[in-house]
Amino acid sequence: MQMPAKRELFQNEGGGKPRPRIIRLPKVTERGWRPVSTCIKAVKKHEPALKELCEKVLSFKAIYDDAAEQIEDLAYFECTHGETQHAVSELERLAGFFEGFQNKNEEISSDLAQVYLLIGQICQYSSIFDKSIDWINKSIVVDDQNPVAYHSLALSYQSIGDIVSAAKSLEQEIIVAPGNYYTYLLLADIYEKNKKHCEFEGVLKRLLERDHENIQGLHKLICFYERSSSGLDVEFLRRKLLSRTLNLNRIEAIIRAYHLCRLNSCREAIEFLDNFSGAAPDVSIVHLANAHIYGLMGQFSRKRFELSLFKKKNQGREEMMSMKLNEFASIFGSEAAQKIRQRLSVVHPVSFEQ
Repeated sequence: MQMPAKRELFQNEGGGKPRPRIIRLPKVTERGWRPVSTCIKAVKKHEPALKELCEKVLSFKAIYDDAAEQIEDLAYFECTHGETQHAVSELERLAGFFEGFQNKNEEISSDLAQVYLLIGQICQYSSIFDKSIDWINKSIVVDDQNPVAYHSLALSYQSIGDIVSAAKSLEQEIIVAPGNYYTYLLLADIYEKNKKHCEFEGVLKRLLERDHENIQGLHKLICFYERSSSGLDVEFLRRKLLSRTLNLNRIEAIIRAYHLCRLNSCREAIEFLDNFSGAAPDVSIVHLANAHIYGLMGQFSRKRFELSLFKKKNQGREEMMSMKLNEFASIFGSEAAQKIRQRLSVVHPVSFEQ
């Protein structure tokens, strides 16, 4: 039986309910990576059903690696249509097929690990977390060098409240793939929420050893030192954070504006966000930051205008606005977000095109 080489690993991104791609490792970049959620792709009518496609692999009419992405799409498609058990059963048939090979070579072992992981992620997607944990652990036994497996395992442990095991899984992911910077931040959040201050500080320092100008890492560490009674001077860290001005994502841009405000440079923060918004006009969270900063400057008409723009860009939809407000609160604080939320409730969207 001819087995394919492993496919190239890609970043996996989108929206909707998180659906991890098991074969594409999130892309490691200079500034780190974000684990990605994807939308369920529409399955075209002419595409074979999951059972038919699995049967082709089982009968040696298709190589698993060539069919893996379509099998994954079809499995998730069945989950969204109430057929989780059928999807899992078909994938278990594939797992049994690869388990049956004697003296498995590297490619067969890789395929088996990927099928185990896909079953685990299907169970995770369907909120069957105990089985998800079992299947993902089986994947790790076969292939203990796949960081996606550890990340997925951590998510399932988090979902059942086993924070200790979730943290251990993320720590192992960092060992396997130390360049996955987003994982350091996720792990730091877990330690912070559980008041493990030494571990929180330690994981951020490890991140900054690898990426000295990681804005989110610097921000978390600065805020931690400012809240503590350590007496440490954070201005060096703040200057390092503010030294980055180019190629920022929306969170990094809002963080930079926050620290300019901490230095009472509100006007500079507004100018910076205006420039950022010009290159990314659809990023509505900028208007929340602008509104807050204009409030600090006593320019309340401008504050109302920014909130009107925010409401317009989110079409007045509470769910969308709430997500952005939570994101804003994670940087500027819950008190600032609550004041913005109260004002937003009485603001009307602007009625003209920008």
